[in-house]
Amino acid sequence: MMIPKLLSLLQSFTLLYLFTVTFASTEQTDALIKWKVTLQNQNNSLLASWTLSSSACRDWYGDICFNGRITRLNITNASITVSLEPSHLGNLTNLVYLQLSNNKISGTIPPQISSLEKLQTLSIFDNHLNGPIPGETGYLRSLTKLSMGSNFLNGSIPISLGNLTNLSVLYLYKNQLLGFIPKEIGDLRSLTEISLRNNSLGGSIPASVGNLTNLSTLYLYENLLSGSIPQEIGYLRSLTRLVLSTNFLNGSIPASLGIRTTCPSGHLEVLDMHHNYLSGTLPTTFSIGSVLRSLNLYENEIEGNIFVSLANCEELQVLDLGDNHLIDTFPMWLGTLPKLKVLSLRSNKLHGSIRTSRIKNIFPELRIIDLSCNAFVGNLPTSLF
Repeated sequence: MMIPKLLSLLQSFTLLYLFTVTFASTEQTDALIKWKVTLQNQNNSLLASWTLSSSACRDWYGDICFNGRITRLNITNASITVSLEPSHLGNLTNLVYLQLSNNKISGTIPPQISSLEKLQTLSIFDNHLNGPIPGETGYLRSLTKLSMGSNFLNGSIPISLGNLTNLSVLYLYKNQLLGFIPKEIGDLRSLTEISLRNNSLGGSIPASVGNLTNLSTLYLYENLLSGSIPQEIGYLRSLTRLVLSTNFLNGSIPASLGIRTTCPSGHLEVLDMHHNYLSGTLPTTFSIGSVLRSLNLYENEIEGNIFVSLANCEELQVLDLGDNHLIDTFPMWLGTLPKLKVLSLRSNKLHGSIRTSRIKNIFPELRIIDLSCNAFVGNLPTSLF
């Protein structure tokens, strides 16, 4: 007698489970339907399945449910024209994934975004959003990815973002952000990627960036940053790409950056600081085992010699030292670099003749060479071509 009762109980639980995983809460579905009504293009084919007569979890576009709750909203490249309404967001408290990138969403980001406490991914890049980043974003402590790039956001970066200690990716690139990079960014020890490029951020790069030991990518180019480059950046053991170009940075290049290009303690592959006001000499610390592929210091005020330690960068493919104040003869030893494809030494104070080298198979992969606007004399050796 117990077995039939047990089977009946199991069937009841199964039916209940199927019901809950098939039907999301009325509040959540109503919120999304109301949001859809505000669309200027409600007949968008991707959202045609969003109707009250269908099941959100079973039929709606976007793979939005988990265990009967709306936890994901993934609408990309749909050309939807809408705003982020606070009343609609407030009922989606189970969201862990919100992906609305590559659309035409306009208006501001409402402070009610803070009600999405379970959110792990917030990706709204490539839209028409404007206004400031609300400080309430700092309450989303479960966030691992925050992507708001390619919008029209303005104002400063909220200090409260320093509360997002689980964050691994921070993309705020290509906006109209002003002010300083907050030192609190150094509290985000889980960060692996930062892109704040193409804004109007000023002030200096905070030394606290040196706390980000997991950081692999740091893009700060095309801003209004000034001051010297913190020595601490050179000690980031995981850094592979550092691009600080087109700013107003001055002072010397930290010697620690040369150290960080060596293996196994460093993995720097791309170092780009072109179009700044950097002075002093090139780092002398490039060591055997360097994995550096691209070094671009074009248009600075670097002087002195081209140090032979660069010959240790056997992975180097691009070397651009043009438009500086380098005083040296032609560094023929660069011809030993087996993968060098692009070499630009234009507009320096290099001098002397470029003699034929005894090095066999010199510059084996070279495709582009620019030595113009120097003080070289004589003819170029045919061995370079």
